[in-house]
Amino acid sequence: MHGLWLGMTQTPSSEFRRILDETEKAEAAWSDAENTRVHSQARMAAADEDLTAWLAKARLVVMLARGEKWSERWIETGFAHRATNIPKRIDTRIKLARKIVVFLALHPEYGVPFADVTAVRGRSIYERMIQARAASDLAAGSCTMKKRLRNAAKRVLRRTMYQVIRTLDSTIAPNDPRWLAFGLNLPIASPSRWRHGHRHRFLEAPTEPEPIPLITEAHSNRARTVAA
Repeated sequence: MHGLWLGMTQTPSSEFRRILDETEKAEAAWSDAENTRVHSQARMAAADEDLTAWLAKARLVVMLARGEKWSERWIETGFAHRATNIPKRIDTRIKLARKIVVFLALHPEYGVPFADVTAVRGRSIYERMIQARAASDLAAGSCTMKKRLRNAAKRVLRRTMYQVIRTLDSTIAPNDPRWLAFGLNLPIASPSRWRHGHRHRFLEAPTEPEPIPLITEAHSNRARTVAA
């Protein structure tokens, strides 16, 4: 409506629409990836809870099969140390579950089917955990990539918006109603203050901080000489 008459040829409406569309698509893609990541983490947490509960029951079965207190007879079952608690790390829990499944497969007489402490049930539980963790890792990686693409698209959009506002600021008066047509407030009070506030609030892309000068020993000696 106004860009052509204001000489705003550096940002045609078609280009601005393309940038806006890409930003909206990137935002939607990141939102979908974030939802997938959250659901994947929930599924992994549920699988891990089932695995931990199964290991606790399997430990009781091992106590019946190999004695209440730990001994070298426990090593075959996967409990290789005197501390027979359920491991805290996921990798270690999966490794322990595999060992117990092998033990139950070799000694099915120690299985307790009504409590689901069998080789078949244990294998399905730890395999579900492996699959859930792989899906969670994949979703997390996809979410990180989509977030980077979204942030890059938003930076381009912000720079483009700031270019438009700078052009308007040098083209039309602060009380010109066309500010409203562009979706902006009238900077009547103080154009310079308005530009400064808007720039730091949401439009200008962040800049890199200036490097801190390196203070060498020579600088320090020169400063002490001047002070003296």
